[in-house]
Amino acid sequence: MKELNTAIERAVQSEKSLKIREINNTYVFNVNRDANKKDIKDAVEKYFNVKVDNVNTVITRGKFRRVGKYNGKLPNIKKAYVKLQEGQRISALEV
Repeated sequence: MKELNTAIERAVQSEKSLKIREINNTYVFNVNRDANKKDIKDAVEKYFNVKVDNVNTVITRGKFRRVGKYNGKLPNIKKAYVKLQEGQRISALEV
C-alpha cells in the first residue's frame, strides 16, 4: 500500500478502546485490509505528530445477520492497536 491517507479509516471509540487508551497508552483504529504495520505506523506519525512505539493488527470476522428469510454476512474488519511512546497523546481523539 503506497498512499498513507488511505491506511487509517477511523478511530474506534468504545468502552474497551477507551480503557486500553488509559491503561496502556494504546489507540485503536479501523484500518484498510491492505495496510501493513509499517504503513499504519507512518500514517499515525504523519497525521497526528506523535511517536509510535509498536503496532499490533488483528482481523475480526464479520457477523452473520438474518433479515427474514435472507442470510448475509457483514464484512471482515482489520483493527490496529497503536501504542505510543511515553508522554505522547493524540489530543484530537481525547474525549
